[in-house]
Amino acid sequence: MKNRGELRRRRIFLALSLLWMAVIFYFSGQSGSESGALSGSFSEFLGLPEWMLRKGAHMAEYALLGFFLYGFFGACPWKRPWLSSWGTAVLYAASDELHQMFSAGRTPALRDVCIDTAGAVLGIGVMCLLTALVRKVHGRQPGGCQ
Repeated sequence: MKNRGELRRRRIFLALSLLWMAVIFYFSGQSGSESGALSGSFSEFLGLPEWMLRKGAHMAEYALLGFFLYGFFGACPWKRPWLSSWGTAVLYAASDELHQMFSAGRTPALRDVCIDTAGAVLGIGVMCLLTALVRKVHGRQPGGCQ
């Protein structure tokens, strides 16, 4: 760690990552009927097909997780924090689908792991761009995603 600011940033993003993982765990632990009722009411409110809302929610959940994970791993001293962020998100997505096997009326799907992975890549990409922008504005070494 170069300074206290980086250590503080890393701790904040670790806490956000773990908190968001807990939120994802909570939602995947809902029964099929609970999950269906929640997504059904939101899809009706937004006027979207339920499948679109459900898959969009998967992508958004993991985009945020990827963003937080890159915030954590980006403050680490090793290279390629995007790879650590991506790998962690993929492993968590797979474990999340396995967790659904133990929730009534829910089944795991490889398709959802792929959607989650795409969302994580999106969140990591956004964080890479923001990191590059901040470095450019502050006159630091260029680069966002290493």
